[in-house]
Amino acid sequence: MDSRYLAAQAFAKDRHGDQKYGELPYAVHLNTVAKLAQPFGVDAMIVAQLHDVIEDTDTSFNELADCFGFTIADAVNYVTDVKLEDRAKRKLEINQRLAALNVEEDAARLALIVKVCDRLSNVRSSSTSSPRHYKMYQHEHSAFKEAVYRPGLCDDLWIELNALIIGQPEAMLCK
Repeated sequence: MDSRYLAAQAFAKDRHGDQKYGELPYAVHLNTVAKLAQPFGVDAMIVAQLHDVIEDTDTSFNELADCFGFTIADAVNYVTDVKLEDRAKRKLEINQRLAALNVEEDAARLALIVKVCDRLSNVRSSSTSSPRHYKMYQHEHSAFKEAVYRPGLCDDLWIELNALIIGQPEAMLCK
């Protein structure tokens, strides 16, 4: 395995500490997101491991940039929710930010890929273990798709996500 990836995995595990993903250690979620990101390269897997580290820990953007470079730090920053109490306001803000990303920029492309991997991981998990969260993801799906979907970018992930959310995988590939 790539040493940069292993460093990101260890960094994320250390920073998230005892945080849980449901009943499981948070690293289980990060590893799942990284596995979904694997077809898109090591940088996508690194961003997947680090995608919640700014949002959920005291890790700063500058610290990530120092450890993993600006492209990785920028991608993580793109997918980081702002600190607002109201989920609807947080999601509106991040969806506006993600909708503005240019897929030609490396950090933006990585962020969009990892955001879909993260959502797919969350929907897979909630579909069997948390009906409340699953319904929340269903409710948010249209706005999420509008902000994050780019034709030709990780279409297989979108097909599965769409199938889990609304049962019509082929509809995802049309905007």
